[in-house]
Amino acid sequence: IDGQEWRTPSQEFYIYSVLESNKSTGLDNLGGIKPSMAFCLFLVFLIVYFALWKGPQSTGKIVWITATAPYIVLSILLIRGLTLPGASKGIYYYLTPDFDKLKEPEVWTAAATQIFFSLGPGFGVLLALNALVTSLINCFTSFFSGFVIFSTLGYMSELTNKPVSEVVGEFSGVEAFITGFCDEYPRILARKREIFVALVLGMFYIGSLPAVTYVGF
Repeated sequence: IDGQEWRTPSQEFYIYSVLESNKSTGLDNLGGIKPSMAFCLFLVFLIVYFALWKGPQSTGKIVWITATAPYIVLSILLIRGLTLPGASKGIYYYLTPDFDKLKEPEVWTAAATQIFFSLGPGFGVLLALNALVTSLINCFTSFFSGFVIFSTLGYMSELTNKPVSEVVGEFSGVEAFITGFCDEYPRILARKREIFVALVLGMFYIGSLPAVTYVGF
């Protein structure tokens, strides 16, 4: 408005309170590491470590939580999204097909990408693992997630007074990397998997620290 960039309250909070990116002028001035973000990043790597350090033994137990938690969270978000004004507008846009879009190659590329997302990260060992999962489950997850997303987009459309179409604007690889090395050098790494996983994740954590500076994202 009047030459100023329009932001939602959530964007204001994320940019100025969570990231505090306004404290940096660019890549030439990182602005230091933000302790709260660095701590959260450390917790993420710690959780990943305990999920991978024993291989399939620990991963199998973690799956009991990670396989069900997303559906619980999606259900909560859907209930909240449906109570927002304009949610019906987003749902209608989601369920109304536009067959002219099928002529655009980008649509088919996006559809193929979404299928890989529904398999999980879509690469590494998890791609082969999820080849055993019934395709119906993957399709249902993507379809169900669409209601969650577009109910919120409908609310944003109502809030900004714009059409829904205008509102629409990686740890699995670590497991594949670790498993490949352990299989290649079993005598050296098989008995020291915990230490090897800690070293790998430690290097990834250090490499990720620039992302938790005031200029990082």
